[in-house]
Amino acid sequence: MKVSIVGVGKVGVTLGYSIVLKGLATDLVLVSRNVDRIRGEALDLQHAAALGPTRVRVHSGDIEATRNSNVVVLALAQSAEQGGHTLDRIASAKPNAQLFQEVVPKIAQLSPDAILLVVTNPVDVLTYATLKLSGFDRHRVLGTGTLIDSARFRTLLSAHYEIHSDDIRAYVLGEHGESQFPVLSAVYAGGWYMGKDPEVKRAFEKTLSVAPEVFLAKGYTNFAVASAAAMVLQAIKENSHHTMPVSTLVDGYYGIEDVCLSLPAVIGKEGIAQVLSIALSEEEQAQLRFSAQHLSSVNQSLAQFWSSSTP
Repeated sequence: MKVSIVGVGKVGVTLGYSIVLKGLATDLVLVSRNVDRIRGEALDLQHAAALGPTRVRVHSGDIEATRNSNVVVLALAQSAEQGGHTLDRIASAKPNAQLFQEVVPKIAQLSPDAILLVVTNPVDVLTYATLKLSGFDRHRVLGTGTLIDSARFRTLLSAHYEIHSDDIRAYVLGEHGESQFPVLSAVYAGGWYMGKDPEVKRAFEKTLSVAPEVFLAKGYTNFAVASAAAMVLQAIKENSHHTMPVSTLVDGYYGIEDVCLSLPAVIGKEGIAQVLSIALSEEEQAQLRFSAQHLSSVNQSLAQFWSSSTP
């Protein structure tokens, strides 16, 4: 499987290392504006691959090097000096949408059968932008979305209840941002329904502050989001049909249409095999609609970036 990472900052290079470490690709291509640095990163990763479980060929190059990729990971973002904003995801929407406008149509032409995985924030808005700019089928465009938030939520629940996080079923859905919400009506561990315990809601409230806490302490986040992207890549490579909350185009789910946000999706070799229609409480439905309305308004404000582009 050929995987290209476009945008090799701290998240991109961490993902590259995860791919090499887990043998998730036979060919790994790194693309970045800093040619000298990514050449060094590619060499370093190639040396690491020699100590890994499988043979991985690591290359660096420009967009042309992504040709005929099976998966292209979009991790490119504008720097703070160029209008990007690491802590406020929505504030980065316009500069990053402009960057995607320049890059995504080229990627779509070079790899017309690829799956496009969006990591850059605001991930839901940029997943929608990627869908529009590429012209790809909806099942081949997805974002890491609230997969990260759900993992953080489960981690906090695991610590409190002393239950392994893998055994806890707990989703955070909607926007990967301020309007996200926990599906308290479907929090389980070993068949035990946990959602009515006030501690579960408190754990979610802590989840909202975790990413800013990490950012303020170290200046960026990289391991969790790279691990989330690697998890998606592994499901694609192995065609495992693993279920995870990822950002996907919503069309008719509880009356919501034409917006990308996170719902539980089954991931396989073709991308999103299906989106699961889970039963939400009335309060959760309202939260989902609020999240959708918020993201739709951001999308509308950025429509100029894809309405003038022809995939």
